[in-house]
Amino acid sequence: MKLLAIFAHPDDESFGPAGTIARHAYSGHQVGIVTLTRGEAGSLGISSQLSADELARRRIGELHCAARTLGVNYLKIFDLPDKKLSGVANQRGINLIQSQIDSFKPDVLLTFHEQGISGHPDHQTVSRWVVEAMKNSQENIKLLLYGILPEQAAQIPQRKFFPMQPSEVTHRISVKDYLKFKIEAIQCHVTQEELWKAMPQPMEKFIHFAQWEYFKQVWPTPAKKEVQYEFE
Repeated sequence: MKLLAIFAHPDDESFGPAGTIARHAYSGHQVGIVTLTRGEAGSLGISSQLSADELARRRIGELHCAARTLGVNYLKIFDLPDKKLSGVANQRGINLIQSQIDSFKPDVLLTFHEQGISGHPDHQTVSRWVVEAMKNSQENIKLLLYGILPEQAAQIPQRKFFPMQPSEVTHRISVKDYLKFKIEAIQCHVTQEELWKAMPQPMEKFIHFAQWEYFKQVWPTPAKKEVQYEFE
């Protein structure tokens, strides 16, 4: 199976479905990550002290570190404007995504839930572009949107989340055995360490929080109504 994850920023893959990415990569599947910005507009922690070019350089390096950690064998980074994706022409974004679908030829596509988990406009824009690309595609590809559940969001009260409702979940993926890779990938993103500090602590609490990753299949409409535990 070939799995392609498409996100807005370096770090989305690690704080997002990194367990699922690692599970498939280390199980022998071909896994790719596409990031549409370089993350140059970040403002957390040390990021606020760096120029846009220096921050972009660092975050690209961090993403390469995370991709290696997760076992990913395909990585593509575009340079659309960070925090300004909603101002990019829709067709341009859709065309970039379609070019990666055509190049990688995935069986499964992953991106964020429509609400972007944190409500970030860039997350929402990329999610919309991926959905639109699939509507125009004749390929037999599954598209799944990653989200967190309300009980997960409640464990990080200092941040505002837009969780996925349990009724939306079509796939529940066990990633407990791959959390070491997720944690190491998160730690690659040094410029984003403030996000890691916000995660449930101590480690036992984080493991309980992150041992399952949840997805909603939106393309094609799933034939089975019961929750699945594999993408295949």
